[in-house]
Amino acid sequence: MPELPDLTVFASNLTRKLKGRKIKSAEFFSTQRLNVTPVEFQKSVCDNAIEEVNRVGKETEFVFFNGAKLHVHLMLTGMFTIGKSAQNVSSKILTLTFYDGDSLVISDPKGLVTLKLNPVASPVPDALVATKDYLKGKISAKPKTLVKVFLLDQGIIRGIGNAYADEILWLAKISPKSKVGKIPDAVLDELVNACSVVLLDAIEQIKKINPEIIAGEIRNFLKVHNSARTHSPTGHKIIKEQIASKTTYYTDEQILYA
Repeated sequence: MPELPDLTVFASNLTRKLKGRKIKSAEFFSTQRLNVTPVEFQKSVCDNAIEEVNRVGKETEFVFFNGAKLHVHLMLTGMFTIGKSAQNVSSKILTLTFYDGDSLVISDPKGLVTLKLNPVASPVPDALVATKDYLKGKISAKPKTLVKVFLLDQGIIRGIGNAYADEILWLAKISPKSKVGKIPDAVLDELVNACSVVLLDAIEQIKKINPEIIAGEIRNFLKVHNSARTHSPTGHKIIKEQIASKTTYYTDEQILYA
């Protein structure tokens, strides 16, 4: 599943490729994951141009010049494809065709992509801006929550998925089995800092590896959540384990706060 760094790069590239392009038609192949009727959607976006594309949490936000917004959650296997040949993509969910003949296709072999037109803005902060004080407030409400589960809860902090939760916890030297209420105040500082360091570095790594990327995942640079690695950069053996139903990678250098 694409996470915050992937989606940030996708949004930048989609803005560059799509900004100012006017939509001629919108064709749905599945409306089960759409929050409005196809007719309402078409009235909002057809004959309007895309102004910009943003990342909002784990969703991609298409902003149109008329003020309409489309949020797309790619879920596990959703993809964006652009071009005249995009119509040949299989497992299409939505096709937006531009007046120049190109199309933007949103596809998903699992059919789980969600589309939301003009959603209500979420009050939950993004992982890149969540503060220590904010997190302490959430921790006080759920002190027994495992830190891995805490980081993945999009109702607490938005944008972090399974892979980057492992990377953040490794850098902060916190065991994924730790209870958030037991994490010392000074270590919480390390966790907040690790969120920014890991996520911002990943954005730059993805840009270097595939500057044009708008779909898929790049994970080969990750330090612990990486099936190709046996040891962390500090020489500790990587442990692979199911924690809270998530495949988790960590090392014994990470301290357990229980």
